[in-house]
Amino acid sequence: MGQVILDDTHKPQSALALIGRRSGFAFLAGLPNRDLLAFCEQKDVILVPQTSKWARMIEKVYGDRVYSFTRYATKKDTNFHLPYLGSLLNSLPPDMTLLQIDEALYHTCLAMDWSYDLVGNYTDFTQFRQFGLGYVICQNGEVVAGASSYASYSGGIEIEVDTCPEYRRQGLAKICSAALILDCLKRGLYPSWDAHTLISLRLAETLGYEYSHSYQAYEWR
Repeated sequence: MGQVILDDTHKPQSALALIGRRSGFAFLAGLPNRDLLAFCEQKDVILVPQTSKWARMIEKVYGDRVYSFTRYATKKDTNFHLPYLGSLLNSLPPDMTLLQIDEALYHTCLAMDWSYDLVGNYTDFTQFRQFGLGYVICQNGEVVAGASSYASYSGGIEIEVDTCPEYRRQGLAKICSAALILDCLKRGLYPSWDAHTLISLRLAETLGYEYSHSYQAYEWR
């Protein structure tokens, strides 16, 4: 998914990997290259430098136009406690329903800003059905929370978790995430979790993930 841009197709020394259709990530690797960095301008992307030299170039070129923050990676060999994850599904409030994302729910998620990233990086539902996977919680026919594949890769997915602002802090994200993780494991997929905030990291840890390391990223002001 996404695209990779090189400084030279024959002997590349710098590379930019872009992922995300409406917003997303820009991973910058190899030797710092101003021309590649320019591809990130006018895009709603989080800049992720793979080296301190790239970080210095970002700060030098964009100055106050960007700000630095910390993201948190988890270990990729999680040994999940399946009975515990299964028990979380039983904590679903009785007036709510847990559903796998089908074509109708795919389009519902696309139509709302808060849930767009649950499915928005796939070109259409056909691609999502083939490579993606997700679950949502509905109340009175309305989607109120979800956990899905932000992106897919060979052997796994990158998890995206979102909750409608009015329904946060009710444990719904944890239930959706447990359902998604269990389904991934049944399919032989690894459910990779990369945390944007400490809150996201704490949620991941309650589900069985272990903290690996923090890293620097940049967002546009």
